[in-house]
Amino acid sequence: MAGNLSALGFGANNTTRQIVNSNATAGFTPLNISIDAATSFTGKEVLSGALTANTLATVLSLTGPGEVPLLTSYTKDTTARTVRTVVIVDGVTVFDFTSASIGVANRGAIVAGELADHSGVFYVTQGNPIRFSVSLVVKQASNLTETDKIALAYIAL
Repeated sequence: MAGNLSALGFGANNTTRQIVNSNATAGFTPLNISIDAATSFTGKEVLSGALTANTLATVLSLTGPGEVPLLTSYTKDTTARTVRTVVIVDGVTVFDFTSASIGVANRGAIVAGELADHSGVFYVTQGNPIRFSVSLVVKQASNLTETDKIALAYIAL
């Protein structure tokens, strides 16, 4: 039998087709932990920039091939708002969900990756990364018109 890892689902053709997790529900309730991955998990933070209420804005655009083992989307302050996060892999929307109202800083969605709790300190563990061959685009929206009040943090390989 010939050894072809691509036939088993490994390699560049194994792009993410859908993200299903606890945040993949309309009006999901954010986890009650700080998911500011830029400080807690050594991810890179990207602020949303200027947002018009309920209008998606591109916050991250990567060209591939590549892999993102951790992606979080979260609030930066305590103003109550809903946050919509859309992830597009190679032109296909794989995640598009809006949170319930969030009124706590650093709360939102863990879109990709897993976190492990060690005595109240959370660490990135092996999860299900987002894989892309051509591009990864992440868009965010708030139900408020505001600037840099929501963010995402990610690790890219």
